[in-house]
Amino acid sequence: MTANPLLIILDEYRDHPIMERLEREHDPFETLIRTILSQRTRDVLTDEAARRFFSRFSGPEDVVRAGVEEVEEVIRVAGLYRQKARAIVGVCERILEEGIDLEEVVREYPLDEARRVLTSLPGVGMKTADVTLLFAGGRDICPVDTHVRRVVTRLGLTDSTSYTAIQEAVHDNVPKGSRGRAHLALIQFGRDVCRSRSPDCSSCPVSDLCPYAR
Repeated sequence: MTANPLLIILDEYRDHPIMERLEREHDPFETLIRTILSQRTRDVLTDEAARRFFSRFSGPEDVVRAGVEEVEEVIRVAGLYRQKARAIVGVCERILEEGIDLEEVVREYPLDEARRVLTSLPGVGMKTADVTLLFAGGRDICPVDTHVRRVVTRLGLTDSTSYTAIQEAVHDNVPKGSRGRAHLALIQFGRDVCRSRSPDCSSCPVSDLCPYAR
């Protein structure tokens, strides 16, 4: 039987500090907003934007009352802050207008329905929805970010670059109950070894299984 590269990577990172993210309680609203802020933004700037945002706003009502310009000023350190401010205000308006209970959506709705509700919100695509569902809802899914996409396609686990195909490739190769851990392991592996530029194939634990490394 051919060895499973994703399980090898998962085992390599099973005790990495990044896994602590799955052990913490995550508020659905905070997780959703933070994930929007993180789009195309480095972690250190995402952290600062989130700190400023939640120091100023406690919930959707505060955000809508403040308006787009004030949100822009608060999150200015984040990339694409004007676009994100409009999205965040739009999300908060929709939550209030439709009476959306985010906690109920992410933790109790069937997965497909939860995704439908979340992706109907401004600025929320599949990755943002799935990150919220994983961390705030405890769902057994692997959100597909740039690191997950790069590692899975380099390993040749799918010929497609679509979000759904890449996620299915991970889910098909990782046991149920471990898909959130796989998401974090693949992110860290993508940062440490399988980098976008100058990947460290010489120290890669799955180089013998990787078409890209040959």
